[in-house]
Amino acid sequence: MLRSLLASTLLYLPFTALAQSLCVPTQYDETVTLDYVVDGDTLVLSDGRSVRLIGVDSPEIDREYPELSEPYANRARSFMQSLVKQGQTLQLAFDRKKLDPYGRTLAYVYTQEGQHLQEALLKQGFAKARVYQNDYFWQCLNGVEAHARDAQWGLWSHPSYQAKQVSQLNRDDRNQWREITGTVTGFERKGQHLWLIIDEKFYVGIPREDFRKFSNILNLNLLESAVIVRGQLYYSYKKWQLISYHPSQISLLNKP
Repeated sequence: MLRSLLASTLLYLPFTALAQSLCVPTQYDETVTLDYVVDGDTLVLSDGRSVRLIGVDSPEIDREYPELSEPYANRARSFMQSLVKQGQTLQLAFDRKKLDPYGRTLAYVYTQEGQHLQEALLKQGFAKARVYQNDYFWQCLNGVEAHARDAQWGLWSHPSYQAKQVSQLNRDDRNQWREITGTVTGFERKGQHLWLIIDEKFYVGIPREDFRKFSNILNLNLLESAVIVRGQLYYSYKKWQLISYHPSQISLLNKP
């Protein structure tokens, strides 16, 4: 119910109205103190714990070779440093999974004034919305990202972050997480997957066990719809493919 309400609200709010946080938890789970900012989406607390912000992905900083850092990585860190300071009190809200595979605490992070750090990053174009282990606010965060993407703010103005067309893919894209844009030209049921066919030659597989998650998408007539799909690319049987495990990986560009 909360997800549906947030998604509907985002469709009608002008961008200037997004100054107030929309992804608001029913309660905070822990009050903590900040030690320092690692990068755009990672903080270290005064007790030594690392906190990874749920639902966003900021450009990576290369510590060994800074010149190889992704575009906007240092700007994202600087922006986060402008939002929060050493010794500042923060509020954490948890989702289903509390730790990531690296032992970092996973949380939605808020200032005492209620500012949501994830939303702040997305609004200014210093991060992408991305689902990993937790997804309670995924529709809300995707909606905030959409405003920044449409306005080409921050990293969305840089060529490196533009969605690729199928014809632009090359061997360097293999085994990489990419965004692909195109038109749904067909469907195919094969094995344990339903395949969406993009531009007649790119295949997006939805596992049978995950069909329920995609009910809102699969109930629509997707043929001839423009979409952006996201995921780890692989090349098999002379076809570019990705597997979509979560509905956040498929976005309609022209909503019916």
